[in-house]
Amino acid sequence: MTRSNRTQALVLIAMFDERYLHDYLRLAAGLRAAGIGTEVYPEPKKVGVQLKYADKKGYRFAIIAGEDEFNRNIVQIKHLPTSEQCEVPFEQNVDSILGQLRVWQE
Repeated sequence: MTRSNRTQALVLIAMFDERYLHDYLRLAAGLRAAGIGTEVYPEPKKVGVQLKYADKKGYRFAIIAGEDEFNRNIVQIKHLPTSEQCEVPFEQNVDSILGQLRVWQE
């Protein structure tokens, strides 16, 4: 794989349901405003397909949120190099997500 095929963004937000597109885009905007390169997967696909894409492109983190997560007001964050995963509150200001990303970047 050539270097040009790899992303500069740190985070891929997986898309599971187009009904939540606004939430995915709002989350991406919050992370970008905090200086975190973030992309949203362009269409709903199975999580395995999206994580394989994220690995191939070189993302360090995947944010996973489907109907169950939105109902519980949380997101799952997966640290792709280690496969560690945790749940954090889904907040408008994305502080809890940023905090977990920082933990894994240290």
